[in-house]
Amino acid sequence: MERINMKELLLLDSHALIYRFFYALPPLTTPEGEPVGSIYGLARLLIKIVSEKKFDYVVATFDRPEQTFRAKAFKEYKIHRPKPAPELISQFNRARNLFEQFGIKVVEMAGYEADDLIGSLVEKFKNTPDLRISILSGDLDNLQLVENDKVVVEIIRKGTSDTETYNETAVKNRYGL
Repeated sequence: MERINMKELLLLDSHALIYRFFYALPPLTTPEGEPVGSIYGLARLLIKIVSEKKFDYVVATFDRPEQTFRAKAFKEYKIHRPKPAPELISQFNRARNLFEQFGIKVVEMAGYEADDLIGSLVEKFKNTPDLRISILSGDLDNLQLVENDKVVVEIIRKGTSDTETYNETAVKNRYGL
């Protein structure tokens, strides 16, 4: 899709990205011993986005700690997923502050996960003329939102910057559907 007069919206699956950076990077700390490895990875990513990608709009979505509507409906939802490490949890608030410093809007809502909000934002804006939507995540679940070249998903494969972009053709090539 050509970018002539095309606006670009980037939706960040912040929770998935911060989680991925936590495990992809060494355990960095402040001089006071506070963990900041995920924040370091996120800062590197945001600098790259601001300096190279030139998006017109950027929105960061977050999970909330409250029980989700899925967990209320299905008691077994994510029951086998381990609790996040305390060193990871402490970095989520720092991340919100970092997004604020970069002038990036943060969206979160009790009862919903970040990818629910991404899906809602895609649905709301995908028919906007001359707007292309990119989703940056580490979660392949977001591939269900791909639509031609109008809505694409960029998945972080390794580390903090090795990514693969999926449009409909790439999804079909990988999964056959």
